[in-house]
Amino acid sequence: MALLLVRRMDATSFFRQNENCFFSDGKACAAYAWRHDKRTCRKIIGLADQTVRQEFVFNLRWDLEQTAKPVVFPTTIDWLKQPGDDPEFVYAFNRMHYWLTLGQAYVLTGNEDYPRAFVRQLESWVHEVKKEDPASAKAWRSIEAGIRMEYWMKAIRYFKSSPAITPEVLELFVSSMRLHMEFIMGIWDSYNLLSNWGVLANHGLFVASAMLPQDGFTEKCTKEAIRRLDAELRIQIYDDGVHWEQSAMYHNEVLHDYLDVLILAKAKHLPLPQGFPERIHQMATAAAIWQKPDGTEPQSGDSDRIDQRDLVQKASIVFCDPFLRSKGGKHLCYDALWDVGAKHAALYEAMAQRKDNFLMHVLQDSGQVYYQHGGTYLRFKTGTLGAGHGHADQLHLDVFARGQDILVDPGRYTYVPKSDRYEFKDSASHNTLTIDGKGSYACKDSWEYSKMSKAFGLNWKEKDKLCFFQAGHLGYYQDGVFVTRRVIVLSCDLIVILDAIYADRPHVMESHLHFGPQGKVTVDGTDFAYHGVKTDVFFKTVNAEAITQEDTRYSERYNQAVPNDSLTIIRKTDGFASLYTVMSIGKPVEVEKAPVKSNFKGTLFPDEKVEALRVNDWIVVTSHQEWGSPTDSFNVCGHTGWGQCVVFRAEDNDIGTVLEY
Repeated sequence: MALLLVRRMDATSFFRQNENCFFSDGKACAAYAWRHDKRTCRKIIGLADQTVRQEFVFNLRWDLEQTAKPVVFPTTIDWLKQPGDDPEFVYAFNRMHYWLTLGQAYVLTGNEDYPRAFVRQLESWVHEVKKEDPASAKAWRSIEAGIRMEYWMKAIRYFKSSPAITPEVLELFVSSMRLHMEFIMGIWDSYNLLSNWGVLANHGLFVASAMLPQDGFTEKCTKEAIRRLDAELRIQIYDDGVHWEQSAMYHNEVLHDYLDVLILAKAKHLPLPQGFPERIHQMATAAAIWQKPDGTEPQSGDSDRIDQRDLVQKASIVFCDPFLRSKGGKHLCYDALWDVGAKHAALYEAMAQRKDNFLMHVLQDSGQVYYQHGGTYLRFKTGTLGAGHGHADQLHLDVFARGQDILVDPGRYTYVPKSDRYEFKDSASHNTLTIDGKGSYACKDSWEYSKMSKAFGLNWKEKDKLCFFQAGHLGYYQDGVFVTRRVIVLSCDLIVILDAIYADRPHVMESHLHFGPQGKVTVDGTDFAYHGVKTDVFFKTVNAEAITQEDTRYSERYNQAVPNDSLTIIRKTDGFASLYTVMSIGKPVEVEKAPVKSNFKGTLFPDEKVEALRVNDWIVVTSHQEWGSPTDSFNVCGHTGWGQCVVFRAEDNDIGTVLEY
């Protein structure tokens, strides 16, 4: 594929056509960034200096696959170099996210070294990485081409005042962008319709076609990009706003792309299909709901621990949404600033905020429950796998409290198909149940599963400042086992986890718990405690037989892992079995079983039907089978009640709070 010939143009006319796209006043953006985030400004300049020296490291906030050690090219850049066993370096290298640092550093400092480095590297890449060359295949995947179009089109705008951007440079730049557009226009199939790859590729097609000098070809590309992006948006996003691949990071990458489309379409006065903005608004709302108190996204599926507030901030501006604004923080953060411009910073800071009064949000279609109150955050995961980026995390529970992670998702660490990949995807690496030492899913390779698990029975209730949620799954139906988990939140400091299996023959039930790496775990019999930097958390178990302690790994970012403590709570059973884990944040908890009596028959219920716990001053009654026949109620510690999950306060004399009928 040869470079397309384009009309030579001067920089003034090239940049004038996009004056209102994304940031419009570089000097004002730079002043705001220096005023509110000197640390990031200095980091960007440092990374740009490395890029000038041809030392490449990927550690920006939204670098999808990060690296820690720079790869250095003393003379000529080898754009296809793969320093280890992971091709992700080649992919990231050929996305050119680091060119944004060159552009932003230029606006922050005025140093002409940055645009000169941009031009040298642009000329090198265009002449050496040919689409028609099979050796360049890793650099010319459709996802890289799409991301590249965004970064190139944004990067060059930072250099609009530089003499390095000559008519010859612009001709080369535009010719290559048009080749990228031609390439993406030729790719459209069922895989791209359903995968985030399609969104990233066609988002790039839209950005390039809308921002390049206009003619019949660019107009055709813009219309086709909108058509494809609309189809992808309608099929890939659940009605609850969550991207179907069940990865917060890839959801946010897709959200970033669609926010770009809205921002650019408004600047260019381009019409969008009916329902298009509304579905993106749903995506942003879902992201705001799952945001942890420290501003980070959950590490669901293939996700890193990333502060996502730049996306929530951009969405709050695009949609003028006070709920989103309440999740964004005081000032516009660095990454959001360059996509909306300094003119929106004052608007953002003055925007009204609205915090809802709910303790719990349920994203029903994707199978996610979120509890947030008093600095405590819970995330419960059920629902679909999410294909290759999904992990074997049915019934997984995250807990964040008092400024730190308590129970954590392990992250992803690598995409290379080896033991590390399978370790981080496995059921036993999540805060969930396994049976007989087997996971509920089985990896076939890095992306495919040979055994899967359908979720059932997501149910929830928020009532009288109490919260309840539950689900089960069929991951062990071949072994004759049905697995369920219930979570009862008595307060932001007191949580009851009830796991149960239904079976008709002997099995070993294992509940896995993985703790934040900032603390240590101590075990005393079948009780234990987590001693964190900011708080201690105390755990009591009921019906456990043993606890084993393991040294495991936790990965905040791709290619990085640190040791963390993990426990496995074990119960052996001949059939049905229940296992309670009570966690108390900040102070020890008193837990004991309480007998449950039939008021009608005057007999005690067996544990396999109804159980009750006294938890400090609370009484929690849970049933495992339907029990109310003929016209019966139960009595526990002098309290009469009816229902499948009922909570009493010790001083109550009434029927308690029914959380499940």
